[in-house]
Amino acid sequence: MRKTLFFFITVIVGGVFTMSCDNRPSVISSGDMEKILYDYHLADAMAQQAEGGYEKNAFEYRAAVLKKYDVSQGEFDSSMVYYMRHTDELHTMYQHISDRMQEEANRLGASSSSGITAAGDSADVWNGERSLTLIPNEPYNLYSFNLTPDTTFHKGDKLLLNFKSDFIFQDGMRDGVVVLSVVLGNDSVTSNVSHISSSTSMSLMISDNDSLGIKKIRGFFMLSKSMDANTSSTTLKLMSIHDIQLIRVHPSKSSNGNTPMTPSDGKIPVNANVPDSDRMKPPVTR
Repeated sequence: MRKTLFFFITVIVGGVFTMSCDNRPSVISSGDMEKILYDYHLADAMAQQAEGGYEKNAFEYRAAVLKKYDVSQGEFDSSMVYYMRHTDELHTMYQHISDRMQEEANRLGASSSSGITAAGDSADVWNGERSLTLIPNEPYNLYSFNLTPDTTFHKGDKLLLNFKSDFIFQDGMRDGVVVLSVVLGNDSVTSNVSHISSSTSMSLMISDNDSLGIKKIRGFFMLSKSMDANTSSTTLKLMSIHDIQLIRVHPSKSSNGNTPMTPSDGKIPVNANVPDSDRMKPPVTR
């Protein structure tokens, strides 16, 4: 009886193991896929800078990447079908790629926040991820952020959300969205919204023009899913956001409404709006 039970357990376990292996036929390993996708990013960057049409350049450079790793287009496409259905694995790869891109940018001195300190008139107050990667599949298509200002914020401050974007799309429309929103001292809300459709550097600005004070800062980055019926749901679609900064800028002292001081010699300054003949008249006595 025990031998029979052991036999059935062995058969069941073996069957489960076989099924799990069959779920990934000819799938490129996550480690190799990560390397390919990173080189895809470099290929797209080169395609944009090279002479000639982007589409033609991108096709040739991506083909060179697959040749480098001895992977056919069919193997790559079938692997993407698998990973697009297992978005947790895909997102982990994309996050590693995003981190690697940020490390490379830092190595090349891409960060422009050097010299900006919290004690100065300008400060980088961003407290979230410096780089992130989004795909159209929920919940990995959205990254939101919240920040509560501290005592270093002043009334009349200006906020600048700076970042760089990159896309790797096999097909479909690129439609990223970024929102920067603040709650002011009177509980009113002001927002700045922009769409992202190309690899570029962007900056969103919000100013506390009425000197109400900033109570809350929030916003998000999002990659929208294409509604085009001809777009495949299993092809490569990636938006990378990196070099993120949120710069707080204090208002300049000249804009604080200071009134001119009386000259130290006690002389009355000339008022250009009053003619000399009237200004020099003796006071009338009654």
